[in-house]
Amino acid sequence: MSEQIYAGFAKVDITPQLDDPPTFEIYDPIFFRALHIRQGQRQVTFLAADLFALDEGLLQQVADRLMSTDIDPEWVLGGACHLGTGPTLFQHYVNQPTAALKEFDNDERYAEAAAEAVRLARADAAPARIAVGSADAESGLQYNRRAHDAEGRLRMVSLTEFPRPPEDLRYDAVHRQVGVLRCEREGRTPIALVNFGCHALSLWDLRGNISGDYPGRMAAILKEQGVDALFFEGALGNVHPVREGADPCERIARSLAGTVLRVYGALEPVGDVELVLGTGTIAVALHETMEVAEARRAWEAQPPEKEGLQRYQYWLAEHYQDRPDYRFGFHVVAIGESALLHLPGEPFVETARAIAAAAPFARVLFLANPCPEAGYLPTVAAHAEGGDEPLLAALHEGAEAEIRAAAIEVLQQVAQ
Repeated sequence: MSEQIYAGFAKVDITPQLDDPPTFEIYDPIFFRALHIRQGQRQVTFLAADLFALDEGLLQQVADRLMSTDIDPEWVLGGACHLGTGPTLFQHYVNQPTAALKEFDNDERYAEAAAEAVRLARADAAPARIAVGSADAESGLQYNRRAHDAEGRLRMVSLTEFPRPPEDLRYDAVHRQVGVLRCEREGRTPIALVNFGCHALSLWDLRGNISGDYPGRMAAILKEQGVDALFFEGALGNVHPVREGADPCERIARSLAGTVLRVYGALEPVGDVELVLGTGTIAVALHETMEVAEARRAWEAQPPEKEGLQRYQYWLAEHYQDRPDYRFGFHVVAIGESALLHLPGEPFVETARAIAAAAPFARVLFLANPCPEAGYLPTVAAHAEGGDEPLLAALHEGAEAEIRAAAIEVLQQVAQ
């Protein structure tokens, strides 16, 4: 018989304080949320952040703050919700239109809040029964921004240009899977880890203000139904939200919450299940970068409102100038016939589908952490075709194929 499983949840508010006079609005609070699961000597903590990105430097600061605890920092798996309506901590990855939300020198405050969420989740751990399930989201919530016209030419469908994707284009596929990890605890609030692949940019027009976007709104709806929830992105790399209706954020959040509750209600959590953990790391060659001085000149030549790409390319040149490759790490949490695969960067739909088809599990939940070190993870075909994502990819053109093969291998090892 398997050892008892324990699960705990916590959240810590990281909503910025309004400045005076106010230069931004707060539509919803934002949080770090953590789910801690352990069984005997095995443990994993899922750390979800209402932020655009969680860079490795910040996660290292969190790990440093956990050294005096019994929490294993190597198994604190971070995941930024990748929303545009939050403070920007990493200054070389995205533009932030509101200067007061450029939190470039406040990493320590956010690292402490994240570590506190992890510590509180550990303290909240209680005997639990768990189960994993999934279902497809409603159609019309997301679209693949890599589209093609009648002649087969690539057309990137931007949020700025199109509130709703135009109907005269042919769109690449999306990954509609909504994954749910359900944790039931006697006399305690139940917990749900929710997983879905789509940029959290339904409030694109409100960038420079504060909101948890559709993941935060969905978590609030689930809380109203008596469930503590946290959200991890899935195969979001080439997927955007459909910003349709008077409140697209609310529309997407309520639809997802409905799907989550249907999956959640159909699951039968059990205590007699083995928690199986596995890891893997591969060395991936980097995308060719400019010389640091050249990259800096290109960045400085851009007007502030258009500097995002050059700013990131300058950071890549500086960050990777003395490194031959990037150490790409996988973490797998297997629960019965399901596996949760955590990886850095922004995987494409094609990657998730291929890995799931080859994996020796009934379902695979892809838990992505959008981060500058990996950036987008375009397929070989996407690199050849061009478009936006290859410009923001830190790894070389063949990296996705290597990552795909390594992920399948790690999943096979865990299954054995």
